[in-house]
Amino acid sequence: MKAKALVIWGTGSGVGKSFLTAGLLRHFRRLGLRVAPFKAQNMSNHARAVAGGEMASAQWVQAQAAGVPPEPRMNPVLLKPMGERASQVILLGQVSPELSRLSWAERRAHLDGVVQEALAGLLQDYELVVIEGAGSPVERNLWPDLPNLKVAEWAKAKALLVADVDQGGSLAALYGTWALLGEHRPRLVGFILNKFRGDLELLKPAYRLLQDWTGVPVLGTLPMLGLELPEEDGFRHRPRPGPGPKVAVLRYPYASNLDEFWPLSELAHLVHARTPKEAEGAWLLILPGSRLPSEDLPWLRDFLSLIQNHLAQNKPVLAVCGGAEMLSEPILDEEGVEKRGLFPGLGLLPFQVRMEKAKTVFGRRVRLEGLTGFWGSLNGLQVEGYEIHHGQGLPLLHQEGSLLATWLHGLLENPGVQRALFGREARGLEEALQELADALERHLDLKALHRALGLFGKAKPLPSMPQSPDPPQGPLASRSPDPHDPRPGLVLLLGGAKSGKSRHAQNLAGPFATLIATAEARDEEMAERIARHRAERPPTWEILEEPLDLAGALTKARYPTVVVDCLTLWVSNLLEKGLDPLEEAKRFLEALFAPRSNEALPHSGKRVIAVSNEVGMGIVPAHPLARRYRDLLGEVNALFAREAEEVYLLVAGRALRL
Repeated sequence: MKAKALVIWGTGSGVGKSFLTAGLLRHFRRLGLRVAPFKAQNMSNHARAVAGGEMASAQWVQAQAAGVPPEPRMNPVLLKPMGERASQVILLGQVSPELSRLSWAERRAHLDGVVQEALAGLLQDYELVVIEGAGSPVERNLWPDLPNLKVAEWAKAKALLVADVDQGGSLAALYGTWALLGEHRPRLVGFILNKFRGDLELLKPAYRLLQDWTGVPVLGTLPMLGLELPEEDGFRHRPRPGPGPKVAVLRYPYASNLDEFWPLSELAHLVHARTPKEAEGAWLLILPGSRLPSEDLPWLRDFLSLIQNHLAQNKPVLAVCGGAEMLSEPILDEEGVEKRGLFPGLGLLPFQVRMEKAKTVFGRRVRLEGLTGFWGSLNGLQVEGYEIHHGQGLPLLHQEGSLLATWLHGLLENPGVQRALFGREARGLEEALQELADALERHLDLKALHRALGLFGKAKPLPSMPQSPDPPQGPLASRSPDPHDPRPGLVLLLGGAKSGKSRHAQNLAGPFATLIATAEARDEEMAERIARHRAERPPTWEILEEPLDLAGALTKARYPTVVVDCLTLWVSNLLEKGLDPLEEAKRFLEALFAPRSNEALPHSGKRVIAVSNEVGMGIVPAHPLARRYRDLLGEVNALFAREAEEVYLLVAGRALRL
């Protein structure tokens, strides 16, 4: 079955298309969809080594968000700039010298078929493909536009249009782009405003204006998020200086793979130094990769005395790939792989580098040994990284005093390296992607997007959702409840108030689950709280409201995954009715693990995810009934924990497995 497709267009470059695409991919993954990223043509010197060659870092990150293996089909054409008018063309992960020699106009005829085939393959293999556009879709001088309009046409995609509020002029940019889209306007299902700071009420009148002018709704506004992720375009990126020692990354004109240093924004006072003065006082100097070392060498010579003084003080320097090449002796490029000639290096490393046509591209896992001084703390670590280079003649790792030179990209992305050098770990990529998806789900009307894509059929307001909803429609319709998948059993989620228990339960349960809700709207504040929880749930969930009889509700549950939210209120409800919570808990567990009729399985076939507050670690309540409630809830939690396959404690949104 051919997948649905959504294309993310922007009013220009740098407005947040890459991050929005990653966040949506994670959101759709949470709903249980098999999703994949796609960008037909990317221009970037940030790339990652994957099975089959290399691909742009942005699509690599998006594949992580989607939870699928990254592959070159997701970025069939990667252009790596080499000077003002030339690019190295990476076609389906491999260097194409022939296409690299052609002009843009001559090259175009050779790309359409490759892009269309890659897209068709992804549409066949996945349920939803989220396509990132390039730049703006309304550069009319470039029409027919391959990465924006052609791919949208081939995929029959719906489209979102995003603008950067922080740059200013977002209202005009959205309206102007819509106006210039002409016959392509019907694809648009919504506008998104990005990177907003301030009072949202001042911006909201623009929603009505845009909808009145265009007929296209605004699906929401994303605030300026304090998230660091690997960047698609390092030359637009301005790192947020964090606490810690000053670390200077030397930003020569053709610096590449700057995205690998994204964790440093959390671990150090990171600066991208374009002059020696900006790098002065740094604790660590980093020479990143270079797409064109022969052109970056004259620029780097101005830093030679700074680097020498830094090393003379026994302060650390890390030189990666092209950075290490430039610190060596001559770079020889006899065949013009990058630029023909002999280029004298800075002479701080005793090696000669020769450029070869064959490109080294693969992932690496290395055990670090034999390092001394500052770098000695890395000995014994198993690290992962990747190589992408034409140059040959350097060891994989080499130390000269406090200078560490390596072909290995990604060294500082390893948590063990971060702990050894900085004493702590940066927030991992997985956590950042979760926070990004959380932000999208909090600030955008994603249910309107679901309806526009036809993913869940006709969406119904959650408060009025029937207890036995109609089967889902659209691409998910083929997923019938299967008692053997997911695995039956019990999972218990404990934690304090607002610790993230309900959200974690939702992530574990997926898009098709039955919720047994124990809360009753006895006052206005509780009614608002219940409504808020309802709005955050997937529209495909079945809702059973049952404050007392959990065992009875379990037998009515339509789906094999059942979320009980929460035991805390359930115990309170039972006490009010004079019922014994421990006896009721045993009755529920017996119902959960009771054999099904005419089945060999010794249990109900349900997977229950139970949510409960941990209330026993605070002060002793002054009232006898409150003390009895606290003790009973603790006993109920312990009873559930004894029978559970997995128990998690949620603290500040983090799930700790017990």
